[in-house]
Amino acid sequence: MATERIMPAVALQSPARPRALREGVARPLTPHVRPAVRSREAILSTPTRAGMLIGASAAIYAVTLAGVSVLQADSDAALAAQRQPYLDSVAAARSANDTLEAALTKVDGAARALAGDYAAAGQDITAYQARLDELAALVAQVQGSAAALPTRISLPSVTMHGSVGGGGGGRAPATRTKTKASGAP
Repeated sequence: MATERIMPAVALQSPARPRALREGVARPLTPHVRPAVRSREAILSTPTRAGMLIGASAAIYAVTLAGVSVLQADSDAALAAQRQPYLDSVAAARSANDTLEAALTKVDGAARALAGDYAAAGQDITAYQARLDELAALVAQVQGSAAALPTRISLPSVTMHGSVGGGGGGRAPATRTKTKASGAP
C-alpha cells in the first residue's frame, strides 16, 4: 500500500563537498568538529615555552657534559697508567739520589774531620820542628865543645894496696855449717 504523504521539511546541514579540484587533487570530506580550545586561547604562554626550551637545552647540555666528563676521566686514567712506569723510575732515581746525598754528607763530615786532624798534626809538626831546631843547636854546641877536646886523654893511674873485697884473692870465703837437709848425721 502506498500512501502518499508529504514529509515535513527539516533543515539539516549537508556535509561539505569538495569545491573544486585544486591542482588536480580533490580534498577529502572532513566533518565539522568543534575544537576543545578556542583557537585564540594559548595552552602555554610564550615565556613558559621559552622556559621549557631553556630547561630542555640545559638538560641536554648537562647530559653532554657528563658524557664528556666520563670520556675525559677514562682518557686521564689511561694517560696516568701510561705514565706510571716513568713515575716509578723517577721515584727510584730520587731514592738513589737521596742515598747518594746521605753518603756524600757522611763522606764530607769524615773529610772535614780528617782536615781538622791534618791541621792539628801540622801544628804538632811545627812544634816538633821548633824543638828539633833547638836540639840541633844544642847538638852543634856539644859538637863544638867535643871538637875542642883533645882526641886522647890520659887518665891517672890507680894503685891498689891490699885486696879489694875481703881477702882470698878472688875466691869465696870458706864456711863451716852443718845441715840435716842432705840426710847426714
